[in-house]
Amino acid sequence: MKKNIVIIFILLATTGLFAQDYQPDLYEGIPHSNKQRVFLDNFDDNRYFWIKESSPATHRIADGFLYFSNEYDFPYIDGKAIAFDGSKNFELETRIKFVSGDVEAFNGIMWGQLVFGEKYIFGFSSMGYYAVQSEDGFTESNIIEPQQTEIINKTADNNLVVRKYGEKYYFFINQNLIHTMDYAGLPGQYIGFKVAPNSMIRVNFLRLWYIN
Repeated sequence: MKKNIVIIFILLATTGLFAQDYQPDLYEGIPHSNKQRVFLDNFDDNRYFWIKESSPATHRIADGFLYFSNEYDFPYIDGKAIAFDGSKNFELETRIKFVSGDVEAFNGIMWGQLVFGEKYIFGFSSMGYYAVQSEDGFTESNIIEPQQTEIINKTADNNLVVRKYGEKYYFFINQNLIHTMDYAGLPGQYIGFKVAPNSMIRVNFLRLWYIN
């Protein structure tokens, strides 16, 4: 009996130790083994029905990429409804390349409500700036003003990560932490992309994980 108690104590202590080892402000600060996949699209096919062939906003899938073109004179947002609990610890990740269009405007990842509701957007411009934005209906505002950084690839892929852990959001570009802010819940369950006016992006993947 004593032996069993000792084993249980060791297991509990070890589990607690591992939990304390999380470093959410580091890109690799949370082991992959402690993540539970909620959504994954590598764009090998159209299983999630991204393809839209009618202008002015079109999506096509080719060679394992999603090409998202926006011919509007204003930003365009599209996404997928995912049944996930945003109050849990989670990680949202994508890889985006700016292909053509407005080099000063922002392209990026979104989460929240899709059309007229509240959403957050984490994006970058091809001029080497990043921003975290909020949108409620047609009103867009900067949570942080655009910041310039050398870690953005102006003509190549950029890896974007939004990590919610505890009461904080952590934002990474190309595995570098660039911003931290307090967590605020959103009512929507959409994840997707924002494309700048008259622009095109190429997306490599879209992933969503719970952090256990």
